[in-house]
Amino acid sequence: MKCGATTLAFLAALSASFALADEASEGERLERQMATDIRAKNWKAVESKIAEGFQSVHPDGVRNRTEEIALLKKMNMGEFTLSNFKSTSIGDNIVVTFTMTVTETIDGKRLPAKADYRLSVWKKGVSGWQWICHANLTPIP
Repeated sequence: MKCGATTLAFLAALSASFALADEASEGERLERQMATDIRAKNWKAVESKIAEGFQSVHPDGVRNRTEEIALLKKMNMGEFTLSNFKSTSIGDNIVVTFTMTVTETIDGKRLPAKADYRLSVWKKGVSGWQWICHANLTPIP
């Protein structure tokens, strides 16, 4: 069977659209699982997904892996909604932006539940996906 140039172009475009759908769904899956594990206080799962060189940025400053884990452990996260996902693959990395609406308390202080933008970078390695970077610019009281 011979394929014409039009058929080959269509198949290439179809393959590319599946790849984009896969990266979008993978980025969304990673973020949903991390939020679920944090809410459930499943620290073994959370810590296993945070890379050694991890960095985050929050309105009160920059954190490394140890400092981020300490912050997460002080949080009491209620119901959450994640939406507006956009994911981009760059080699073995996925950059994910999304909005998160969450009811949470940190150090006994209740944060307002409003949709805020978040950004994460995940890197695929031999042991699976690792969270290497996160930005959460929601003010911490």
